[in-house]
Amino acid sequence: MFDNIITKIEELLNRFGEGIVEILRGEKDIAMYSMELKEKMDEIGKEMIKEACGLVDEIVRNEKKRKARYEVVRKDKRSIKTIFGDVEYIRTYYKNKEEGGYVYLADEILGIEKYQRIDKAVKAAIVEKVVEISYEKAAKEVLGEEKMTRQSVMNILRRIEAAQLDRIEHNKKGVAGSKKVVKELYIEADEDHISLQNGEGKIAKLAYINEGYKEEKGIVKRKELKGVHYFSSIKERPEDFWSKVSEYIEEHYETEKIEKIYLLGDGAAWIKEGLEWIVGAEFVLDRFHLMREVIKISGGDKNIFAGIVEALRDKDREKFEGLVAKAMEKAGEDKRALKRINESRRYIANHWDNIVLELDNRIIKGCSAEGHVSHVLADRMSSRPRGWSEQGAEVMVKLLSLKYNGVNLKEAYLKEICGKEEKEEKILKEIVRKNVKKIRKQIEETRNNVPILARGKVDLTFRVLKGLSTGDFLNAVVF
Repeated sequence: MFDNIITKIEELLNRFGEGIVEILRGEKDIAMYSMELKEKMDEIGKEMIKEACGLVDEIVRNEKKRKARYEVVRKDKRSIKTIFGDVEYIRTYYKNKEEGGYVYLADEILGIEKYQRIDKAVKAAIVEKVVEISYEKAAKEVLGEEKMTRQSVMNILRRIEAAQLDRIEHNKKGVAGSKKVVKELYIEADEDHISLQNGEGKIAKLAYINEGYKEEKGIVKRKELKGVHYFSSIKERPEDFWSKVSEYIEEHYETEKIEKIYLLGDGAAWIKEGLEWIVGAEFVLDRFHLMREVIKISGGDKNIFAGIVEALRDKDREKFEGLVAKAMEKAGEDKRALKRINESRRYIANHWDNIVLELDNRIIKGCSAEGHVSHVLADRMSSRPRGWSEQGAEVMVKLLSLKYNGVNLKEAYLKEICGKEEKEEKILKEIVRKNVKKIRKQIEETRNNVPILARGKVDLTFRVLKGLSTGDFLNAVVF
């Protein structure tokens, strides 16, 4: 049954040896050699998948219990796109004698769905890539010269539900008894603006929990955050979004031992909504947005800038207003400058009680959400003109969060998004159970039919290496 596989493995091993000799003779370089090997390996992969599908179909077709319940109708060809390329195989179509329905029993065992044209491994690899690059580039990286349209890639994403991605996140719960103990916890939030295909704009919410900067012997060596965990969404209501953040904190931290929880952001209503859900949280206007407004007021005047920063640190409202008046006087009749100063003054005044530059004689950790939005969301979602569907954008921002939370997207897709469903047909379970030993025996026989594998060592490789070490290049490989 596996003769084709054995033949192609022998061809690969011969190509391995021949290629090295050709490199040494200067007839080709490593790039050409790599492409040839990749082509041979893909051929072996396609042959193995074809043989596997055929073997399963044969086992089902010869099973006595199958014959009692299902009758053969015909054999059909089917093509499926795999990570090795397009594979065509034969499977048997059956009619259920009792219920009258029709089914490809081998496909059910193989986990191949009705009308499926793309293998789930291909889809998983594409999902892993699309969080970094465009649909077209992702398909090309996974399949090489094999063609897949942008629409096909888009369809893979559209069949993922946001709820499925939330379940992956939920399944990463902390283990009982292993909750972290911290004195301070920071929740930083910001947003990205996404363009939809219909011309509308949507806000992508991003929040991330962290435990402050990493330290070495009590000294912050570099601005790298500890315990970072991301949350993002476009469609979720603020209350649903913050409920998940709150749930994560409860599951991963000893909340009664947290002395302070700071919620840092630019003061947007959806961000402040977090105060209703994060028990004991204190809102702090993040320094990035605050300093941006101070710069707008000062208009490049270093004295005004320094004075406003000092007034904010001392919570001196009178001094702040005096410096704003001085900036407006300096602006004179410049209406654009006056408008800018007034808007920035109003922004700071509206958040006056949330401005904290010093706490217990130390500088409070500045919010870095702007940079995280750029790194996590904007690079993929808004940095280049593109139009998203709302569902597609929601799935993408959640995939990005999972990626930066350390989730293996390929593995998660296969196991938790399109995991193989439990077979309802008892006969299929019995067929699989009864034939495991038979399959193992056939695999062992195949292994014994490949001389190199049967000897337990790769003699061809040994001869090549020995030839290289002695300079006897022409006799390094026996052809």
